[in-house]
Amino acid sequence: MTNEPSGPHVVYASAPDIAAEIEWIARHAYTPPTDASADRELRLREAAALDRIALQEEATRPSEVAAESIATAVQAAESLAAYDAKHGTLTYRGAELAGAEDFRAYVREEYRAWRHAQAS
Repeated sequence: MTNEPSGPHVVYASAPDIAAEIEWIARHAYTPPTDASADRELRLREAAALDRIALQEEATRPSEVAAESIATAVQAAESLAAYDAKHGTLTYRGAELAGAEDFRAYVREEYRAWRHAQAS
């Protein structure tokens, strides 16, 4: 266990601005990834961007308005977890017991690890 501060605000503190991230995703979404790591990066960055949008919506909008953004973020998070399970980096056993926040927390942890690896 680490003593590092956690939470979405810490994980996404050094992330690019959401508009810039969406632009990057759009630019890369229409070009077939050259390898598995590029494919996963696209999926991870998309899931993280959608999570960030949902977090903003949760903080600033009524829950019924934020619900669609949250559902979209959860769907992207579940998709990333399924992709990782299929490609051997995650076991999907017990996934039916995971809730929406578990999948979104998975995206945040994977994004944190990815950003850390990028900085190295």
